[in-house]
Amino acid sequence: MTQKCVTLRVSRSTKAQKRESANVNNILIEYFIKDKTSFLGKVWMKTCEWYYYRKGMKFIENQYGKPKLIHLHVALPMGEFAVKWSKKWNVPLVLTEHWSIYNPLNRVLITPVQKRKFENIYAALSGITTVSNNLLNNIQELFSLKKKAVIYNVVDTELFVPQKHDNSPKKILHISTLDERAKNFMGILEGIKLLSEKRQDFVLEVIHEFRNFEAEAYVKEHHLEKFVHFLGSMPEKQVAAKIGTCDFFLLFSNYENLPCVLLEAMSCGKPVITTPVGGISEIVNAERGIFVEPKNVNQLVEKLDFMLQHFETFNGILIRNYAVTHFSKGIINQQFQEFYGAILHSNNIK
Repeated sequence: MTQKCVTLRVSRSTKAQKRESANVNNILIEYFIKDKTSFLGKVWMKTCEWYYYRKGMKFIENQYGKPKLIHLHVALPMGEFAVKWSKKWNVPLVLTEHWSIYNPLNRVLITPVQKRKFENIYAALSGITTVSNNLLNNIQELFSLKKKAVIYNVVDTELFVPQKHDNSPKKILHISTLDERAKNFMGILEGIKLLSEKRQDFVLEVIHEFRNFEAEAYVKEHHLEKFVHFLGSMPEKQVAAKIGTCDFFLLFSNYENLPCVLLEAMSCGKPVITTPVGGISEIVNAERGIFVEPKNVNQLVEKLDFMLQHFETFNGILIRNYAVTHFSKGIINQQFQEFYGAILHSNNIK
């Protein structure tokens, strides 16, 4: 089943503008609204988001006709809007969810207002896909679901590829937001400190979207500048190069769904050290990496020490082949095509 896909997105930028790009079967329509930081500015941006989503939906209807279905990514904040247009056009609404709010550790963060919105959105769904079985189970504990499927996150396996390297010192790579509650980056630094007292033949490189001043202070206080390098944010091609030339990848998260960085590391043929939280245990096994208990710093040190000695024994070709056969664009596209077909068939739409 080949269908034309029109994607509507409203983003924030330094200036207001509209952009449209297209190939044979995929059209992207994107509105940029000027970013504002004041309270009134944020209210204005929220108003603009709704305005431009409505404008974009009417543009799609006029330019391409009424769609056969609407695909929403993440229930909030635009779920109510998607429900409205699903009813207006009388077409099925499907949701892809990868938000960690459904995790039992995070459910206390759901406000009563959000809970009512969730209930209305889930009641209107014809189907849902999640990025892991773990997330699907968490959602099913809260809401009844109709058609459902687990479709993993997608990786550009042509960009994230193994690259020749001969690292001295050995390179460990960590990529995250450095959000402490989820990623436990301070736990990683504590482990690096203890590991540096045993051996000095390694460096931890950190790619991060936001600065963590507490972490930077810890590195300085404990004289770890030789072992920890903060690289900041990078374009995707540079990220791919960094993953491709590291020796192994590290996560020490308290909770996750299915982090794309792990899939990208596998696409580059890299073994991983990670915690078996969320959907991670569904994709990592002894052939692809090593598990460490969440928050267990002593065990983290032990596993890091072991991996620094044995990362070359992991078969990078097998790790990459697994990624290509499970997360590549062609595989994920096929799974969504099959899911769309099932939704349309159940709604008697041809």
